[in-house]
Amino acid sequence: MDKVTNLKTQIGMFPDFYEIDLRMKSYFDKLLMLNPPQASEYNFTNIFIWRHLYKFKVCFVNDSICIKGIDRNGLESFMIIAKDTKTYLDTVGYLTQFYKKEGKSLNMFRVEERYVELLKQAFPSSVFEVDRDNADYVYLASDLIELKGRKYDGKRNHIKRFEKKYNYEYLSITDSLIDDCIRLTEKWYSSKQDPSLEPDIIATKETLKYFSELKLMGGAILIDGVVKAFSVAERLNFDTAVIHIEKYDPSYEGLPQIINQQLCKHECSSFKYINREQDLGNQGLRQSKLSYHPIFLINKYKVRI
Repeated sequence: MDKVTNLKTQIGMFPDFYEIDLRMKSYFDKLLMLNPPQASEYNFTNIFIWRHLYKFKVCFVNDSICIKGIDRNGLESFMIIAKDTKTYLDTVGYLTQFYKKEGKSLNMFRVEERYVELLKQAFPSSVFEVDRDNADYVYLASDLIELKGRKYDGKRNHIKRFEKKYNYEYLSITDSLIDDCIRLTEKWYSSKQDPSLEPDIIATKETLKYFSELKLMGGAILIDGVVKAFSVAERLNFDTAVIHIEKYDPSYEGLPQIINQQLCKHECSSFKYINREQDLGNQGLRQSKLSYHPIFLINKYKVRI
């Protein structure tokens, strides 16, 4: 990408920040392939669809992508995507020096756990805080598909009752289903009557609108030919898929269980793990994610350098 700048040319100045657009996807993908992420935020889709909520902007420096945003407390913070660990630390050091000249600390959010000890060694006076609300839930794909054992009795029973009661089919999402998924999203939002969910709806619509360009995979449950649930996922790294979006009509018992199982079965069965992202501190969502028995959590940190 022509906007990538070498650190050596940036002495005494801060690189320009740019609005995020689809043309940046190839460069994001290139760096993420060189240094595969573990946390769900570190992919172009998540940065792109949530750019409005977090006011994301990006600069390109030292074979790294510096993503500047506003966290939920209104604090300007960074995420960094780099081609390797050394480059990551060099880029953090560069940003730190710039902010030091301004008399400020460098704040980082959603920092992957694999970088924490390295950052502590490189910047020993830094402050680190585990961000539990943004920990990712990771499952064995085979667990979510097969739902074997007593611990999944409840999930299987929901699915069995659903299958007996409704005439349904599962379809992979293609362009012909996008408008139907958007209509379901709007209906879901209207039923909630909660203005705080508007950013979620904007992100969901962006995901669907640019489904092909973002190279996503997804599936929908149709009941009597009408879309009543859908979910969208993509490859996160070589053995993990991440599920970005899941929406369903809550009036159908068993629908959330079956869309989750069917998406994993039809779109994600080639992966060992499924990352279902975080709970954002919502206790209902936390209970739901725990009820599927994650094999591990991916912790993230807030860091002040």
